[in-house]
Amino acid sequence: MFLRVVVFIILILLLYRLIKSIRQNIISRQKASSFISERALGEDLVEDPACHTYIPVSQAYTGEISGRTYYFCSKKCYEKYILGK
Repeated sequence: MFLRVVVFIILILLLYRLIKSIRQNIISRQKASSFISERALGEDLVEDPACHTYIPVSQAYTGEISGRTYYFCSKKCYEKYILGK
C-alpha cells in the first residue's frame, strides 16, 4: 500500500513538471513571435538591386550612386552592383 502511494506521488510530480515545461515553452514562443511581429510591422523592407532579396531598412547597407540612395543586403552585394554597372 505504501509503495503505491509513493509511486502515485512520483507520477504526479513528473506530470506536474512536464506540464510546467510545456507551458513555459508556449509562453516563450509567444513572446518571441510577438517581438518579431512588432519589429516587422514597424519597418519597411527594401529590395537589394544586386541579389533581389528584401531586407529591413535598418539592416541595409546603403550606398549612394549618382546622387540616388540604394539599399543592399551586404557590402559584397554593393560592390557586385558597382562593378556590374
